[in-house]
Amino acid sequence: MKNNEDIRTGFHSIENIISFNPFKIKKIFLPSLRDDKRIENLIELANKNNISFEISKKLKKEPQAIIKKQKNLDLKDLKKFIDENKNKKFSILILDNILDPRNLGACIRSAAVLEVDAIIINKHQCAPLNDVAHNVSAGGAEIVNIFHISNLVNCVKCLKDFGIQIFGLSEHANDNYTDCSFNDSCAIIMGSEEFGLRKKTIENCDRLIKLNCNKNFKSFNVSVATGIILSELSRQRKY
Repeated sequence: MKNNEDIRTGFHSIENIISFNPFKIKKIFLPSLRDDKRIENLIELANKNNISFEISKKLKKEPQAIIKKQKNLDLKDLKKFIDENKNKKFSILILDNILDPRNLGACIRSAAVLEVDAIIINKHQCAPLNDVAHNVSAGGAEIVNIFHISNLVNCVKCLKDFGIQIFGLSEHANDNYTDCSFNDSCAIIMGSEEFGLRKKTIENCDRLIKLNCNKNFKSFNVSVATGIILSELSRQRKY
């Protein structure tokens, strides 16, 4: 594999890349021991999109694809994205201090399913978007616009300048998420698995919200919490 290439593993990931960004795939490798409908469907997709494939004895169950590396989007790209869509009511997920790549991937997957416009990753304080995260995202990372930011506080201030309201999830908040309106442009910040939101992050939120009122056991896994809050955002905007 060359330096300008990456590997993606799994049917979900590869199928989603073909559906949304087929130009990224250079070649697909299929497990030699499988001869079923799912493999047939993947071969059909590859043929329709003129993507070459090869049968591999090294692979047991899941296919792999070699894809072209893409440049990470940064704050400059984020500003351009927002500026070019001024009339849009944005829904943005901000991931700050998510340390487990599996949680990172799961959050991205929920964001893709619930049609979030953008994900912002605090790149120096989060797990890398590696093969594990990509695999867990099940192709979601290929669908959502993901921006890697060096200074999250400055980024949050920039979002505010664009009129985007900032919600921070915290088990110590007074307001429940069901009492909030997410109908205008907003960004939701998720903190680390162990410590939650950082102090500087909290100071720059417009509003802190919580997911439940259980006094004895308050915290969800961060990826579960992300799915809950994004589902409420999506529900409000559809109904």
